[in-house]
Amino acid sequence: MILYVGLIFDAHWVAPVIGVALGIGTAFGLRYSPLGATYRFVKRTFKLQLPVIPEEEPPPRFAQLMGFAFLLVATLGFYSVSNAGIGWTFTMIVAALQTLLAATGLCVGCEVYLVGKRFSARSAV
Repeated sequence: MILYVGLIFDAHWVAPVIGVALGIGTAFGLRYSPLGATYRFVKRTFKLQLPVIPEEEPPPRFAQLMGFAFLLVATLGFYSVSNAGIGWTFTMIVAALQTLLAATGLCVGCEVYLVGKRFSARSAV
């Protein structure tokens, strides 16, 4: 949602801010992710009864790493080469994948992680 608002108002600073939040979750674990903390705060404040589906941490952490990498490229596009087209393209890829996750529960980064695990298991045999 925040990334879409950034696009509407041409706020380039949104990409590095969300990128840093994703990077913190990747580096220190999902428990310390600012985005996760915000979600837990909203859920607790409004007493939302959203089900929690336990899952292993590596797949969502990898998904956050992918988001961080894409937003890093977006930030470089905005500020290093002054190309808003590159910046917004990579930012909107992340926004679209987050929207897909919110709407369907499908985490593309998690699926990429699992495919990679399957391929690495095959090559080890």
